Amino acid sequence: MVKNLRLLREEKGISQQKLAEMLNTSQQNIFKYEKTACEPDISTLIKIADLFNVTVDYLIGNSEIREKDIKLNAVMLTEQEKQHMNLWRKLPQEIQEKIDKLIESIKK
Repeated sequence: MVKNLRLLREEKGISQQKLAEMLNTSQQNIFKYEKTACEPDISTLIKIADLFNVTVDYLIGNSEIREKDIKLNAVMLTEQEKQHMNLWRKLPQEIQEKIDKLIESIKK
C-alpha cells in the first residue's frame, strides 16, 4: 500500500499525469496507487522512492523518516533530535526557512 504518494507528489507540484510519464505508466495507475486500489510492483515502488528521495518504508507508511540519508544516520540522533526533526517537517516551508535563518544567525 502506497500511503504517502499523493502527499509527496503534491508537495513537489507534480500532476498524476506527469508522474505517470516519469514512471512510464498510466495516469490511471497513479490514481489507483494513491487510492490503494492497486499496488505497484517492487521495481516501480523503488523508482517512486528514488524519484522523491525517500525510503520505501516511508512511501508505504512504515516509517516517519523520509530521506534515505537520514534513515542511515537515525541511530546517531537523540530522541529529542528525532522529535525536533519530526516537528520541523510538519511546518510549512516558509516557517522552516525562517527557522533555518534563525539558526544560522545564532551560529554566527
